Amino acid sequence: MPSTIEIIDLSRHFSALERYQDISERLTDEEQAKIVSYMKQCHTMSHRSISKRYSHWDEADAAHDVYVDPDATDFREKAVIPDTRAIADTVITYQMSALGGRNPMFQLEGQNRNSRKPSLLLERVLHQQMRRTAGEARIAQHLLDIVRYGMAPTKVIWDADGNQNNIVNFEPRKTFPDPRVSWGDWDNMGFIIFSDHISFEAIHRSRLYPKINKNPEKYADNIAIRQGWQGHRDLKQQGKGYNVRSNQQDGTSYFHLGANRITDEGWLALAGYQVGLPTITTIYLQVTIMDEKEIISCRLNPYGRQFPSVIGGMYHDSHKTYSQSLYDILLPLHDIATWLMRSRVDNVQASLNNLIFADPTMVSIPDLIDRNEWGIVRTMPGVKPGDGIHIASVQDVTRGHWNDIAALSDMKQRVSAASDAQQGVPTADVRSATEISRLTQLGSQRLGVLSRIISATSIRPMVRMMVGNIQDSLAYNGSINATKGDVPPQIQSMINDGYIDFSIEDLQGDIDYLVIDGTLPIEPTRNAQTWIDMLTTLNQTGLIMEYKAGKIAEEAIRAMGVSDVDQFKISDEEAQEGPTPSQQMAMAEMQRGNSVQPAENVARQVERGNLIPQSQARTK
Repeated sequence: MPSTIEIIDLSRHFSALERYQDISERLTDEEQAKIVSYMKQCHTMSHRSISKRYSHWDEADAAHDVYVDPDATDFREKAVIPDTRAIADTVITYQMSALGGRNPMFQLEGQNRNSRKPSLLLERVLHQQMRRTAGEARIAQHLLDIVRYGMAPTKVIWDADGNQNNIVNFEPRKTFPDPRVSWGDWDNMGFIIFSDHISFEAIHRSRLYPKINKNPEKYADNIAIRQGWQGHRDLKQQGKGYNVRSNQQDGTSYFHLGANRITDEGWLALAGYQVGLPTITTIYLQVTIMDEKEIISCRLNPYGRQFPSVIGGMYHDSHKTYSQSLYDILLPLHDIATWLMRSRVDNVQASLNNLIFADPTMVSIPDLIDRNEWGIVRTMPGVKPGDGIHIASVQDVTRGHWNDIAALSDMKQRVSAASDAQQGVPTADVRSATEISRLTQLGSQRLGVLSRIISATSIRPMVRMMVGNIQDSLAYNGSINATKGDVPPQIQSMINDGYIDFSIEDLQGDIDYLVIDGTLPIEPTRNAQTWIDMLTTLNQTGLIMEYKAGKIAEEAIRAMGVSDVDQFKISDEEAQEGPTPSQQMAMAEMQRGNSVQPAENVARQVERGNLIPQSQARTK
């Protein structure tokens, strides 16, 4: 367990740290050894706790990949039920639609009147950055890790060269958070360590480590590749992140490929008294160690008092250390279904390979063993066909397994809320369309709750980090593509020749992420048919004139997938030109239809004051 007494005295380096300088080159061998020792203790503590999840994750990987050993030779080994993967894909698709299907992708809200305009601009700047950096794929990986592992470590890093945010998905087995805090209580973590295996060339190319860049020859190949930390040994055993090393030294080769180097990037929150600074409550450091020995970066956390990472989870339980995954729930059912499938294969194979009892005095045994192409089995003279042969049939005891597998699949759907209808699979149930729609809606509500949890616990802090990075680190002004129809009125005046130019000052304000409500196109308010049915009902009941039919029609069109409806509206200039021939015909048809309206409808509208009888009408 990490020590609660002084770890190292950094008081002589404090002035350099205050200026956000990297002090890795200034550390003595003793200072370096103390920091490495502390990091190793943290790494070991976390690995001891989180490694208990590894076997679950391995099983989840096999189920998700529908894994079959490439060397498998019999059909039994190839019998794997794939519906667990289908359910997981359905849940991920739902979550992706809910959390990343908007435009702009992330909706922001200003916390005061002066922040309204900056929030609208930041929405679009953030959307632009997400498209530029394949942000949708990063969010999708984040959701996959949540569903598969119940843990999705994700870093939000500012790329100074690109002047933008970068979302980095990290493998859970390479992530070592502080296990002393409950799930979701990340602000109270004392550390989080990201371990990786990367080539020295990539380390040098990143330009993140001045110590390496100043003297690459010193560190390129003469540091022994260690595996002293248990977490590193586990990764090596799993074959993750290692390349091939050529050891040719016979003069026939001018170079050799070096092995991947081990890096441990630690984000530490240390009490002042632990580093020789008793007047300071907490100091936040970023330390990177190479090959379990060499500190190649040691500086003040550039992101302030927060670690630039989120750990997403699906089933939030603040009383536990780690979150449960969807696969944790589905795997027991998956394993039973796979066993039923394989036992069915065993039974069929046994049926196809029935035991044959033959009398060698009556039939030719070689003909039975090595069947010729004509299927001829020779018998002794006078022997009738079938004499001397008895086939012992194998009873089919697994016929009902298909029903059992179907029952297990139905149970998986109940547990996950990913029904056949939501998977796009026709159901054999004799149900009305209304009932199926109602059940689908109820399933969507369950998934919507999970969407809101993920949105609040991982997407929201992720967006907050990205907004903060833009406000604090954006190096120069920029512009975003915009049309009048797809931006709010508050910023329409900023459009110039199809673009909105913005300054860094335009993006400043007190801004927060608007947590997703979990609604999806599958729900009634996002279904085009719902709006069409509403128009039909209003028309049939005579209420159409009491509602804004045009607005309802626009919602129906948007639900069909057309976001920019305004581009199809008739402009004021076009309206002044008068109706086109087709519009004139349409108006004539409408008038013809209006002339045959039922008398009771006309009377009802007159009573409500929506129509004026001709006898009371005044002419100009």
